[in-house]
Amino acid sequence: MLEFLKKKYDKIEKTFTENDVSQLTTEELVEQIHEDFFTEVNRILESAKIMSSLDTQHQDLIDKSKRLKQLGFVNSKEVREAENEVRRLSKLREENSKKESLIRAINYFSVQYPQYKFITEESVKRICDKYGLVYSKIGDYIGAVPDKNLKHIEEFKIKSVDEAYLKITRFYHRWSADDDVKYINKQSYDYGSNQEQRSEDYRESYEKAPLEIAAPISDFNMKGKQVENFKLKNIPIPDPVVLKSVMFEQQKYYLIVTAWGPEASDADVVNERMN
Repeated sequence: MLEFLKKKYDKIEKTFTENDVSQLTTEELVEQIHEDFFTEVNRILESAKIMSSLDTQHQDLIDKSKRLKQLGFVNSKEVREAENEVRRLSKLREENSKKESLIRAINYFSVQYPQYKFITEESVKRICDKYGLVYSKIGDYIGAVPDKNLKHIEEFKIKSVDEAYLKITRFYHRWSADDDVKYINKQSYDYGSNQEQRSEDYRESYEKAPLEIAAPISDFNMKGKQVENFKLKNIPIPDPVVLKSVMFEQQKYYLIVTAWGPEASDADVVNERMN
């Protein structure tokens, strides 16, 4: 599918502002959205490869602050400045560690499931924000599902170890309006499911994370729901993208299962599976 989209988008300006999006036809816009989803892994990987430098020009200050603190000068100007530098380096070190984990995740899923594209939840939100889409579990979706894409979903399989599970903690306090839902990996599920945790205040249960889908808000049952984390725009186009939650090193990611839109009937696309 990506080769097909690339051929068509060689004729369209590759970089455009959000105002330019409104100038595209519905078919061009749907194809651009799908291409953004399918090629996002390339952008993510390139960004993750850029590590922050951990070099510091204040090592002498850091060393001096240790000597000062040993003598009791815990609030001196040098100590405060050194601690700010240590916090900065610690933050950069944590960011680098997350990037390294992300690179490992991309490499792992690219090898294990080469037919499916990898994407992060942060990227899903960014693309939804760009095109005025929302995403939720497929149980909230009220649109149609083409036969071709239904077959893609039915054929989608991943290893048990890569499954994402939901750990649902239901609180009984009157001030707790919502359940606490966390994504966990298979090992955590196996450990926690030995027995259901229950007390007077809460109950914990586990279930496999459902498929999710990104689409226009008009394709969802919004009764009792609201959209958070990004601004909606009014672009009512039919372009669902089905996502499967997966886990790697305690972090939730997605594999793109299938997508449909106006190009679904194009003969060049029928046998192209997001390769």
